[in-house]
Amino acid sequence: MKSELYQGKIKQYNSEKGYGFIASAEGEVFFHISDFPAAEGEPKRNERVQFNVVENGDRYKAINIERAEDKSTRAKKSKIVANNTSITSALLSNLRK
Repeated sequence: MKSELYQGKIKQYNSEKGYGFIASAEGEVFFHISDFPAAEGEPKRNERVQFNVVENGDRYKAINIERAEDKSTRAKKSKIVANNTSITSALLSNLRK
């Protein structure tokens, strides 16, 4: 793995131990919570992330982890449904007045 930006999903995270693994196209990568943006809360399973890697013994470790926008079809549909629901609610509240 080179020093470029990789993408993946949180595969698992153990909050008691403070570490987990990211599944990426290149394979699983270890991460520690100290390399995750603390202000945005703990990582969640299947959350999309971007990261750099460094060698950690004979394995790799993810560093500079950032949350990435989910651009999957499922995420797009969820955003559309949420937007339509808010528009419908606003229209119905205007009609009731």
